[in-house]
Amino acid sequence: MDLQFDVTSLHKAALLTKHHKLCLIAPALADAGFTLNVTEALDTDSLGMFSGEYIRTLSPLDCVKTKARLASELTGERFGIGSEGSFGGGPLQGLLNWDDELICLFDKATEQYVVAHAAGPVPLSPIDTDQVETIRSHLEKHDEKQGWICVTSKELIKGLVGFADIHHTMQQTGLLATPTKLSESIRLLPDLRAHLCPPRQEYIRQAAHQLAARLRARCPACQAPNFWRKDVKQGLPCSQCGYPTHRIQHFIHKCDCCSYSSIEIALEQFAEPTHCPLCNP
Repeated sequence: MDLQFDVTSLHKAALLTKHHKLCLIAPALADAGFTLNVTEALDTDSLGMFSGEYIRTLSPLDCVKTKARLASELTGERFGIGSEGSFGGGPLQGLLNWDDELICLFDKATEQYVVAHAAGPVPLSPIDTDQVETIRSHLEKHDEKQGWICVTSKELIKGLVGFADIHHTMQQTGLLATPTKLSESIRLLPDLRAHLCPPRQEYIRQAAHQLAARLRARCPACQAPNFWRKDVKQGLPCSQCGYPTHRIQHFIHKCDCCSYSSIEIALEQFAEPTHCPLCNP
């Protein structure tokens, strides 16, 4: 077995997931020479759930690496793939829902992890109400394929899609007191599982495309994949006074396997004076 795989050939990889991510990840990785097979040999919910039944104890990075390694170990495939999303952080922490998606490929032959990332805002919000029309109007603000979780005083009901589904659930559970009012206030939360969250699906696709690009980016010295921007050097000089600013001067590409590195000069040659601590203190 060649330690550095040939991207012009097809390779099998096991994807560990239970939330229908194959259709989101497989197309991009096919362009990098991989055909994916789903395994549910491990219940990935046991590593943490958005709804809180299982608390995630690993960091998102450690979690996605664990999934990728387990995908390989549990199936015997050389390559394992894991995917992990997390919410929080972002540029407006506490004011804006922010989704971070990681996809990792683990190569058992080299013990190398290749991790890709995509992130962005997710316009989803919960409500607390006992009014039927409030529920309807809230859902109309969101994608019709978005899933929801209904939290009542007695239970948590997941995977509800659309007003008709939620309304039927209210009838079945006896919560519909009148055509317009519930017998108690419920909390309606967005279901953030990948197969029920269209905004997440888009970021997973983006991460998959980055992973494919990382797998095609080969080290000039040893041909290992993931020869990618891993670091930066700040200090781009101010165009007015020449003082080094915090703007990026160049990017540093590094190889995980042989430590070879190279420099990619930033497109900008000078920073605007607005970024200069002397010209714009």
